[in-house]
Amino acid sequence: MKAWLTSVCIILCYTFALTACKPSQSAQASESINANNYESFWIWGNIKSAPYLSQAKELYILQGNIHFDRSTKQSILTAQGIAPTHIPHQKIWLVYRSHHLNWNNNELISILKRVKRWENMGNRIEGIQIDFDAKTQNLHDYAVFLTQLRSQLPRKYKLSITGLMDWSNLQNTKTLQLLRQSIDEIAIQTYQGSTTIPNYSKYLSKIAKLNLPFKIGLVQYGQWDRSIDFTNNPHFKGYIVFLLREPPNSNY
Repeated sequence: MKAWLTSVCIILCYTFALTACKPSQSAQASESINANNYESFWIWGNIKSAPYLSQAKELYILQGNIHFDRSTKQSILTAQGIAPTHIPHQKIWLVYRSHHLNWNNNELISILKRVKRWENMGNRIEGIQIDFDAKTQNLHDYAVFLTQLRSQLPRKYKLSITGLMDWSNLQNTKTLQLLRQSIDEIAIQTYQGSTTIPNYSKYLSKIAKLNLPFKIGLVQYGQWDRSIDFTNNPHFKGYIVFLLREPPNSNY
């Protein structure tokens, strides 16, 4: 009897050891974001040339920051990012980071002048992208703003926006209708800073049901679960990788 119990204990210990050593399914599916495997990128600064940039199909290039100056009580657009240059083989989106929605006519005038400068360099400008972190409860005001912007933006340019994963909780049908009428795509950011946000998969499953044209924003060297598949979703338009100047730590 004692020998039998000893054998059972050995078998159980061996089984537990194998289970502990075996990686979970999510761990097996998760992979580090390798920019060489993607075709669309955010360029938020002076990123050095790399092979994956020359092979890219789309580049989202930061061009300005829009903020409200409390002292002068005016909206100010500050130019940022790289200067207009000749990038002949990629679709170009010009990105503007906005901190408020009380724009006057000067912002769009400045944006369109910048667009023209890029076009004069022989580039194909796909459109502009607005990067604005609206809280979910304030999304209707943002949708109204985007509707107005779309009406003023020349039709040949598309309108893209970045989006937070919390927006997956949006249920207001009027807000959704305004977004569907005004934007050509929403790029959902799965990261904050240089780090992938935990539990991103549960948010993305709801984002896909909003019936908005969407892309998934990933951060270079971040994480992505290969088992997440949107290929059968007609609203899915691909991935965009946010490029970092250097790896976030020495482990890469």
